[in-house]
Amino acid sequence: MDVQLGLSSFYNTDCNKCPDEFGCISGVCADVLIKRHDTKPPFKYVVYDSDNSPLDLTDTTLVLEASIWSKAKLKAAIDADDTYFQLADNIGFQQIITGDIIVMDRVRLPEYMLVTGFDETNCLIQVQRGYNGTEASSWKKGTSMRVFRTMGAPAVIESVLSDVIQEDGSTATDQLVETRLVYNWEPQDTCTPGCYWLEFKLLKMTEVEMSMLSTGEISNISFTPSTLSNADFGCCLGDDVEWVRRFPHGEGFLVQILDSPTKEI
Repeated sequence: MDVQLGLSSFYNTDCNKCPDEFGCISGVCADVLIKRHDTKPPFKYVVYDSDNSPLDLTDTTLVLEASIWSKAKLKAAIDADDTYFQLADNIGFQQIITGDIIVMDRVRLPEYMLVTGFDETNCLIQVQRGYNGTEASSWKKGTSMRVFRTMGAPAVIESVLSDVIQEDGSTATDQLVETRLVYNWEPQDTCTPGCYWLEFKLLKMTEVEMSMLSTGEISNISFTPSTLSNADFGCCLGDDVEWVRRFPHGEGFLVQILDSPTKEI
């Protein structure tokens, strides 16, 4: 299940086609296929540097995370105190489980919701509003959302070393020949069928504690309300993080979980 960098088919979508109830679009090939309830093989993504050599990620201060989500839209408008709603055309309803985190589509200060239950008869989703310290808001009909099954889960960097014969006939030992970003599936990741997106996040951690605001305060930036800071808008790297890079460049790798009737009893 190795994926190579730069395949144009990753994002080959037809905007005139609508997704089915499991979020999949007919004719669009997924980057990854895995059966429901399976956890093997792991998903591996091969990464290269700009000169097409293996990207060197052997630095021990590098940390890799993975996130997985599906997409949906609101069927009708909701107020800030509503605790349940339906999805447009019920697309995505079968993909959600309790414990999923819904992130509403807004650039600044999106609301998070925690999925707490379902009404299977009426296709209603019950949620805890304003989850994780976010503010509950009113949302219009058709507002898009991402439903996270996994957010910032641990992933693995695999560095493949091998002896390489040089042009002069000598042998260079333990040379980096391939670098892979690897995600090992957890049971909850493949619990429901459908199409999902997977993204890797690579973080370079600082070796000593440093201030993220070492460049000083910039007085000509204004927020509304003025009491909010960069951190409130998610514009800080986080404690002890030097830099962040995400893979791939687009929305994410398209993962299709194929249904299976043979779940564990």
